[in-house]
Amino acid sequence: MPIRPMAAVAGTLACLLGILLYTSTRPLAQTAASQNVGITGTVTNAATRAAEAGVWVVAETDSLPTRFRRIVVTDARGRFVVPDLPEGAYRVWVRGYGLRDSAPVSANRGQALALQASSAGSQAEAARIYPSSYWLSLFRLPAPAEVPTGFEGAAHWMTDVKLGCMRCHQLGASVFHKRMGTAGWEDEWKDRPFEGRTADTLGRAHFTKALADWTARIAAGDLPPVPARPVGIERNVVVTEWEWAGTNSYVHDLIATDKRRPTLYPYGKVWGVDFGHDELWSLDPKTHRVASFKVPTTNVLPPQPTTRPDAVVYNNPGNPHVPIMDDRGKVWIAVQTRRERPEDSAPWARDVVVNVQAPSGTPPAAMAAWDEGTHHRQLVSFDTAKETFTTIETAYGTNHLQFDDMGRLWTSGDSVALGMFDPAKFDPQHPRETAMRAQRAFVSIDPQSGRSVGGGGYGITVNPKDGTVWRTNTYIGQTGAPDNVTFAGQNLIIAFNPTTSRFKSYPLPAPARSPLGIDASTDGKIWFGTASGHLGRLDPATERFTYWVTPGPKPAGAGADIGSADFHYSIFVDQHDTLGLGRDTVVLTGANSDALVVFNPATERFLVIRVPYPMGMYHRGIDGRIDDPKAGWKGRGVWLDYGGDPSRFTETGRGTIVHVQVRPDPLAN
Repeated sequence: MPIRPMAAVAGTLACLLGILLYTSTRPLAQTAASQNVGITGTVTNAATRAAEAGVWVVAETDSLPTRFRRIVVTDARGRFVVPDLPEGAYRVWVRGYGLRDSAPVSANRGQALALQASSAGSQAEAARIYPSSYWLSLFRLPAPAEVPTGFEGAAHWMTDVKLGCMRCHQLGASVFHKRMGTAGWEDEWKDRPFEGRTADTLGRAHFTKALADWTARIAAGDLPPVPARPVGIERNVVVTEWEWAGTNSYVHDLIATDKRRPTLYPYGKVWGVDFGHDELWSLDPKTHRVASFKVPTTNVLPPQPTTRPDAVVYNNPGNPHVPIMDDRGKVWIAVQTRRERPEDSAPWARDVVVNVQAPSGTPPAAMAAWDEGTHHRQLVSFDTAKETFTTIETAYGTNHLQFDDMGRLWTSGDSVALGMFDPAKFDPQHPRETAMRAQRAFVSIDPQSGRSVGGGGYGITVNPKDGTVWRTNTYIGQTGAPDNVTFAGQNLIIAFNPTTSRFKSYPLPAPARSPLGIDASTDGKIWFGTASGHLGRLDPATERFTYWVTPGPKPAGAGADIGSADFHYSIFVDQHDTLGLGRDTVVLTGANSDALVVFNPATERFLVIRVPYPMGMYHRGIDGRIDDPKAGWKGRGVWLDYGGDPSRFTETGRGTIVHVQVRPDPLAN
């Protein structure tokens, strides 16, 4: 099994400041075909007068119904074009590695600006805008004798530190690395039982000590390596942002179209679910208007009390999860509409359970596992035309969702079964009468352990080549499954063949660990990101795994068995070339690096598309849409959101939705 490491790229401040003098041979105005709808200009260093290449120019306005920004990168001569701006009064400023943020300059569309930026006064000042993963690279791995009991080694423990903390937060963000001492970290967990349980799973005493050591060294002046400025194609990026949701929102994910047909809903609304407040949010990118709709749930629970004035309180009995769109204008969401125990299920729940080892009957072992399992979250659909919800009872729990080419909706997340829902067999006018006939729960029991082989699952995808369904299994903690978990093992990829009704497990070989997001390319290969800082690929034909270490620094003291300090919550294989970089381009969420981590399978090279402002871009999912296939780069792009918990952990303290496009060159308009 080959592994191809990607060396971390780091520059020095001198390199970042640059020495190229601006010697333009043509007026910048001639580079823009429609200067009246954009803002153009140059960026130079105030002290040296050298062109500042590979720095970001941010144009933002409050003139629209919600705050709007467009961000571009300067070319080798420090030139920039911010294209196609809506009418409004803009503030334009510069951010770049090695610089301090420039003072905003007022501007309107059609203006050409000569912006000046100043070098940072010190390395510490420059480091303030470094991505979270660079600060996390200062975190020291434990010595072999210090690894808590139950872990296979430092690599296993560090992966679970990332998985346990960064399922919700950027652990390297300043809000965390500014906390001091063991007492400060213990205080952090007092009113946060989930975080406290995570600390216990990781070995609370050692974990607290390691965190205190990390923050103390940062306070004493330790600095991370210097990130590289954008180069090559990375300078061709146009990032557009809208603010949405609230300061305490937890927008878990978004959707813009039907992944099977990304030309659907051109220039239409983008939808996101607020995990923390049971809201479905929408953004209309044409009108720049934001709206929200209350997701229905019958499981009304009081908010958890807290004595901390700064604590985030979520009144979210439904905790809606990942949305997905079909080809009929509906958004489907995993939502908890009732309690999750089997006794709370519908009377017919057992009747839809299919034991794949005995299709003609359901042996007692399957029902025993079913009764011991948890079936968290059901389904809700939202008709975007009528703006109405339909609640759907499911026999199984739901988490991530994926449609196949037959229109069936496959769901991960049940501790015992793989769920399948067929909307064609469901009548929204008679949901109670038709929910049963529309679904199946596929179960496979290991006769030796009595546990479900088909349960669990986090990320889910459908292979476009053969229709097989693939899921990742991962959780933090011991090397074996806890007693109260019915599915067997972590660090697995599980395939299900709907034609044969058979499951097959693929344990991940070292060094990658803890797969989360999963997707497939049109050639049938399976791609996944990991908490360990690797991109992985499984070829089902050969059953061979291949890994790449993702860009960026590693944790301090890491060897070849540990990947980058980044965290890859999800993955998007661009089967339809929605980003314009080629079909089957692989896009990882750099949830700890403020970046899209883009991989070209043909060249095996990475691009890092950084979103520099606001800092704290924790994105959970990516969706690509083609608004106009004849409009070149302007008709394509991918959508993502700031999905950190909560939104106020970001630099601006607000939630943000992002559209990323790639133009032919940095001055294309």
